[in-house]
Amino acid sequence: MAEKYIFINPVVLKLYDISYLENLLTQNNFKLVFPKKNIAKIVKNKYLSLSSNSKECIIDSRCPKIKDFIENHTFSANINPILIETALHLHAQKQKKDFLYITTPCIALENFGNNLNLSNTLFITWNNFVSKFKLKIDLKNKKQLQNSPIPPGFFKDLESSIGKIPSVSGEQNIIKIFKEKSYKKHKLIEMLYCDNGCHNGDGI
Repeated sequence: MAEKYIFINPVVLKLYDISYLENLLTQNNFKLVFPKKNIAKIVKNKYLSLSSNSKECIIDSRCPKIKDFIENHTFSANINPILIETALHLHAQKQKKDFLYITTPCIALENFGNNLNLSNTLFITWNNFVSKFKLKIDLKNKKQLQNSPIPPGFFKDLESSIGKIPSVSGEQNIIKIFKEKSYKKHKLIEMLYCDNGCHNGDGI
């Protein structure tokens, strides 16, 4: 019998206690699954290697929407977002007959993932997942977030290796940095489309 596995993205994990989610999903015949490797560290090391060996500024493209801005501007990192790398890892370790659901914090990552056409794998925002499978969420268990669950600063510890790494978020700030071409002064720049980090987005 095929199993139904689900990966819960970090944004949702900040909104609910893991024990509540696990009970809710188990009742609906889903099994929580997490990667065996530190995918965030793997992705970060790819950026370090790329920026260390490039003469051009590397623009952080963990957020799919950033690619809309960096086309024809500077060197685009051909590095998958952490969530996509996680999905590829989980897809490789599951049995072919099993189903894998990857919850995404936004529509952009949902579309990015589904365009990969991974067998028996669906990328879906948490809200859409809840609606699709008619999960009964007790809103008393949902936390009110004051700050981004995925704030800027992902590359901060790389500054000792490649120098200052500016962090830019929000569409207008992104447009400004490309217009002024101030990115050229750095080896790597962190960019997130959502203001002050990846947070509730359009999927939560």
